[in-house]
Amino acid sequence: MAKTMLNGITVHHQVKGEGPDVVLIHGITSTLAIWYTKVIPALASDYRVAAYDLRGHGYSGMTPTGYSSADMAGDLLALMDHVGMERARLVGHSFGGSIALHLALLHPDRVAGVVLVDTGVACLRHLRTIKDWPGWKTYEKELNQYGMTYDWFVHAESEDVSDVIRKTFEIPQQFGARKGSSRASPRLKRLVDETALGSEFRRVAGLTEERLAEITTPVLAVYGEMSPYQKMAAHMAGVLPNFRCDLVANTGHFYLLQSPELFAERIRGFLADPAGNVADGRGADGPSSPVSPGTREGIGNEP
Repeated sequence: MAKTMLNGITVHHQVKGEGPDVVLIHGITSTLAIWYTKVIPALASDYRVAAYDLRGHGYSGMTPTGYSSADMAGDLLALMDHVGMERARLVGHSFGGSIALHLALLHPDRVAGVVLVDTGVACLRHLRTIKDWPGWKTYEKELNQYGMTYDWFVHAESEDVSDVIRKTFEIPQQFGARKGSSRASPRLKRLVDETALGSEFRRVAGLTEERLAEITTPVLAVYGEMSPYQKMAAHMAGVLPNFRCDLVANTGHFYLLQSPELFAERIRGFLADPAGNVADGRGADGPSSPVSPGTREGIGNEP
């Protein structure tokens, strides 16, 4: 376990392997643990892989503010400087993808490529509508049991989604060793109750649609076919100049957690040659991963 003081906070991070540099960035209310047991070992044979806990998450320090994608991009840059990564491939799940895009916008010389893993981008939030989400028809009855009705979702769409995050804590863990247990740890409750996370991570913070078009870094977007963010991926295909979208059949927001080894194989071609992979239309390779019955796609770490 490595902890380093960066930008005034303690940042917990891990670095494994040798080769071209890759940084893995988790989403809101998650930790670097989503990568640790499967994805890092799968990539570390060919790459030097860094993973870290975002500000306020896992074993990193918690601050009252500093949770926008711009703030987090600053933390990421400081981490790269600290571990000696001059130019890295960035892989971001959910909000982690927004952080990666923001760094690619502000410091394109430091980013060789970006993999968006079912990322919701704040400036495109209008494209995420519950009525158009394929999973709503599938899981409506289950979600209603937790008080997540259609009307609740409509009224919950605000600039501060702290209450939405609290509500997701009522849904048991769906994947991994803690499957079936509560997500509502004391630290997560503190993160939501005592910080500006619920409002700040939803801010556009300079990552506007107009500025997305300035990102020339190669971007591969791996989105679930049933993801509530799929429309964002389709829209970005017409905005970012070096962009390719890979839809994974029969799955949604948590494909990474359900099939981490398949995910690592899926992005391997892009990591080897980001520019060539996007330019020649190869995209990601590897089989699609089906969703087992009863999983709740799209409800989790990014309201």
